[in-house]
Amino acid sequence: MGNNLLQVLVTTIKARITPIVTKLRLWLSWNYIRTQLFTRIRDFLASLLNVRPRHKKDYYEVFGWLISKRLAFAVLVVIGVLSLSYLLTVNKTLKTAKTVGIKTYDYDSLLLRFTTGKVRINGRSGYLAYEGDVEKGSVTGNGKLYNPEGVVVYQGAFVKNKYQGNGVSYYNDGTMEYTGNFVENEFDGTGKLYRENGSLAYDGEFSQGKKDGQGTLYDSGSNEIYTGGFSQDELVYSDLLGKSVSEVAESYSGGRTLYESEDDFAVLLDDIDAIYLGQDNSQSLDDETTVEQVLVLKDTFPTGGETCESVADLEQYFGMPVYEGNSDVTMPEALAINRMVEAGRGGNAVEMEIRSEYDDYCIVDGWDASRAVYLYSFEKDGLVYTFVCGDRDGGFSFYSIEREEGGAA
Repeated sequence: MGNNLLQVLVTTIKARITPIVTKLRLWLSWNYIRTQLFTRIRDFLASLLNVRPRHKKDYYEVFGWLISKRLAFAVLVVIGVLSLSYLLTVNKTLKTAKTVGIKTYDYDSLLLRFTTGKVRINGRSGYLAYEGDVEKGSVTGNGKLYNPEGVVVYQGAFVKNKYQGNGVSYYNDGTMEYTGNFVENEFDGTGKLYRENGSLAYDGEFSQGKKDGQGTLYDSGSNEIYTGGFSQDELVYSDLLGKSVSEVAESYSGGRTLYESEDDFAVLLDDIDAIYLGQDNSQSLDDETTVEQVLVLKDTFPTGGETCESVADLEQYFGMPVYEGNSDVTMPEALAINRMVEAGRGGNAVEMEIRSEYDDYCIVDGWDASRAVYLYSFEKDGLVYTFVCGDRDGGFSFYSIEREEGGAA
């Protein structure tokens, strides 16, 4: 009897407790929680996005316009969510950059525009393009610029994304190209220019990327050739006029050959494409020969940014010639013509009888003096420029420079 009562009691208790346990299990299950959470969020969003006003009180009046309160609230919520998402992303980026030590940005990153200090900047394709100082997103200070292959192409000073100040530029294979001063990406000031094989080519002054001012020219073995004036990448050949032979020897240390005839002599300066003619100053105190004329073995004439290649170009630059006409070729002119022919820049060679006494000294016994050339002479700034042509109105083969009569010695 007592066992039956106990069994009935237990059964009754189970019947009461089982629904409660079942409900607790249901409420604590992930599926139920997820379902309820999504339902609440859905209902909230549905209520939030239900921006259709039902009453006049559901509007804001702004400058005569009626704006739904729910719509305004929904817009604010969306803006808040987006702002929070952006701040979380920025915070993550800054924490990552701080962990690395130097912040890294893409070249078009908005954050870069507000950054000052040392950074790394990735190029369009993802390679490291720059490492160094920036100021409010502008490359300013000292740093290194890389090409897509990872080779440094410039290191030194920058101002507002341009090479400015002392720096070093490199060829694409990493060989040094130039070391010295820069102004707006150009060689400007004093510096040294190197060839792609690593040999020194020039040491001196530059302007807007070109040799301009005083400097020293070197051959492919980095041996000094010539020290003097330069303008727009060209030697100022007129600087040789009036110099004594010994002064020329101090300025020019390249290969030379002396040619002497019965009446005059000429010295070929092989490494700077020039021939000079001497004048005997036997009545001067130092009794030393000086340079009276320089033949420049080039078929173009620089005019400061432009290049003359024809008589028409020359007339546009100089004006009308002070002389033009046929002339029999002189010994120095014959040497110049043959030199240009050897270089593949001339027509027919002039027959000459030359005896080589030494490696750098030759005696000219004769030449075809009947060979005619056509000359155009122009005057400018106290100098006479004579251009030697094969015929009238054609291109010129080379030109000479000398002082006007009565000009300063």
